[in-house]
Amino acid sequence: MPVRDFALGLHRLGNGTTVLALAGEVDIYRGPEIEEALAQAIGPEWHRDLRGGPCGALSADGGEARDEEARSLTIDLRAVTFLDSTALALLLAASRRQRARGGDLVVLVGPQTPMTAFEVTGLDELLSIRRGNAEQGARET
Repeated sequence: MPVRDFALGLHRLGNGTTVLALAGEVDIYRGPEIEEALAQAIGPEWHRDLRGGPCGALSADGGEARDEEARSLTIDLRAVTFLDSTALALLLAASRRQRARGGDLVVLVGPQTPMTAFEVTGLDELLSIRRGNAEQGARET
């Protein structure tokens, strides 16, 4: 069995919180899978920021979160060993979309999460980044 260098899991906690857990190398090759998971969590219009649409654009329903959409989204990067600019762009677009619709996004990191990418780009100042476990991150949002 080949060794996987990437894993993704989307878990709804039932209280309006969704956790997107990523593991391994998060790069341009995994972008489509991550986009699909974010569309499932946030709603299909989340990627307007990423695709060049108006920043913070709202959906036709005024941006209100539907029941199946996450009001609070935790992106768990504790098991991520590599991030590229694609991953950073996806995180920023998802955060902007969540804010535009009145939700929030927390990026959960651990000791092996490559923080240099966040620090060099200044995203550590733009995103809500927390250290800890997924349940902690979900409760703090």
